[in-house]
Amino acid sequence: MRYRVLISIEVVEFLERLPSKTRNSLRRAVAAIGADPLAMADASDFDDTGRKLQIAIIGDFALIYWIDDADRHVKILDVNAADR
Repeated sequence: MRYRVLISIEVVEFLERLPSKTRNSLRRAVAAIGADPLAMADASDFDDTGRKLQIAIIGDFALIYWIDDADRHVKILDVNAADR
C-alpha cells in the first residue's frame, strides 16, 4: 500500500532551483519513497526527539524523511549534499 508523501516547503524550494534533469531524478525518487519507503532507505538516523529518520541517497543528494505508519504518510524533511 502506498504512503502519502508530504514534503517540507524548504525542500520544495530547493528542488525548484535545481537543473531539470536533477530535479526529475529526485522527483522519481520521491515517488519511489511513497511506494516503498523502507526499500529506498540507504541509512537511518535519529532526530533530537528520538524519532527514527530514513536517508535515501539519490545521486549527489540525501533525502531525509520519516515514516508515519499510523497515518500512512512519509514526511520528507530535508535534502542535503550526500557525503561521498
